[in-house]
Amino acid sequence: MTCRLRAVIRPAHVALLAALAACGSESDPLSEADAGPGADAPADAAVDGIAPPEIYPDAAAPGDGDTAVDIAATTTAMFRIDVEPDQHVGVHLTFAPQPGVVMAVERWDGMAPTTIGQTDAGIGRRVLAVRDAEVRRTYWVRVTAGPAPLVGTLAVTRTAFEDGTACASDCARLLQLPLANDPAHDGYATDASTVFRYWFGRRDLVMFVRAAGRAQATAGRQPFVPQDLSQWDGATPGADVGAPRHASHQRGKDVDLSVYGTDGLAPWRSYCTTTTTSGGRECVAGSARDFGGQATAIALSTMFATGRVTMSFLDRELIDQLVPGAEAAAAGGALAPSLVPLYGDGQHVQHWPNHDNHIHIRVSEDTAARPAPGAVAPFEAP
Repeated sequence: MTCRLRAVIRPAHVALLAALAACGSESDPLSEADAGPGADAPADAAVDGIAPPEIYPDAAAPGDGDTAVDIAATTTAMFRIDVEPDQHVGVHLTFAPQPGVVMAVERWDGMAPTTIGQTDAGIGRRVLAVRDAEVRRTYWVRVTAGPAPLVGTLAVTRTAFEDGTACASDCARLLQLPLANDPAHDGYATDASTVFRYWFGRRDLVMFVRAAGRAQATAGRQPFVPQDLSQWDGATPGADVGAPRHASHQRGKDVDLSVYGTDGLAPWRSYCTTTTTSGGRECVAGSARDFGGQATAIALSTMFATGRVTMSFLDRELIDQLVPGAEAAAAGGALAPSLVPLYGDGQHVQHWPNHDNHIHIRVSEDTAARPAPGAVAPFEAP
């Protein structure tokens, strides 16, 4: 079903700006930057995470599929989306290209709406996705027009989804990695380099990133930072602006993840002194410093245990510390001993330039649940 929503200008001090004509719903009553993390609902909050109707009472409830939007210049429209625990919900705004359009997501944390993500980048499109695997949850999508009226389409897509380390079907479906509700709970975070329209991966890869993050969070470790997966259309990130950022990263099979330092943190940062070679940036021999080989090996173990990782890329100087880190983690019971050979077999972790500050993970596109042991995927540069 399609309907048209028109924003009404209100004084700036009135609750988040936009009053919208209500639109019918087919479901039960949503510079690139990201805002601070949300918080889990407190114990005395509504058990299902659904916000009361008086929170943003003028927010429209768009139906699934396409909703036409018409927002006056410099004003904000608010949309409410209630999400079930078995759903991944993607929100995709398309419009005639114009500067200054901002889309943000707020999450009901049981006491108040909390902004968990915001994007202002992409020629004629804004994309964000949400999920709460524990309870039904209310999210709001805030769309602010630039200096010109915004006429476009807000598409809401609900996809049946479950977290885990094994994908049973529809594994190649391209889905956006959902915003972290709280990095301390979900185990992954964003930073100033995050480009949300490049956060699209195969269903199985999205599952594995989320599983790895949750494992880190459950163990009380700090979150890692995913950067590029694929574009929203499965192309190499940057292709939409004529400047591809990688040789691969198509079809949602690849993801770049930050790695850990000896301080237990995983921001994007170099762990060596680098030099420029014909292939790109590489660590100078013997210059690796402050790299947490054991912490990184543990973070990767959830993904390696799926049997779906075909190869990954990291600078050789860091691999030299990753392998003993995996051995130490296994000896301490933090990593399955059966996984240790994967870190040093030269296939699952390979040297490639420009990987002194992150690791590139690739999953199999084979239709088998777990590729045959010893099977080697065709090499493709990152």
